Amino acid sequence: MTKQHPAWSPYDNNGGTCVAIAGADYCVIAADTRMSTGYSILTRDYSKICKLADKCVMASSGFQADVKALQKLLAARHLIYQHQHNKQMSCPGMAQLLSNTLYYKRFFPYYSFNVLGGLDNEGKDFSNSHCQLLSFFFPFLVIVNFLFLFHFREGLCLHI
Repeated sequence: MTKQHPAWSPYDNNGGTCVAIAGADYCVIAADTRMSTGYSILTRDYSKICKLADKCVMASSGFQADVKALQKLLAARHLIYQHQHNKQMSCPGMAQLLSNTLYYKRFFPYYSFNVLGGLDNEGKDFSNSHCQLLSFFFPFLVIVNFLFLFHFREGLCLHI
């Protein structure tokens, strides 16, 4: 009889809840601050919200190492865009960049669940979410997620 080992996985789901609510001229993004693995709470003070541009914010849950790698890559590409065009990237442009980045990594995807929101150039709301598995099959699909918020202490409101 051979001893069976649990299957090894390069991913760990650190949990989390992120939500975005958009209105006519505002977008509110909120996320919880707890990071856990399995039944262990690693910290209760971890920000899942990242400001990508002046009017664009991304909240991400999932495997936090992949989330940080994705945030760094988007920040670097936004900086390159700023140097080439001498202006901030718009929120719909950032959503397209996020979609293209997730599609590019579709064979070994970032294990992150992303909600991107903010204001477009006209000051209108823009919110959109991306899942790595659905981005594998439908890279330009906009998914509307209604997530239950049990515990959140952090939020960001963009309003003109």
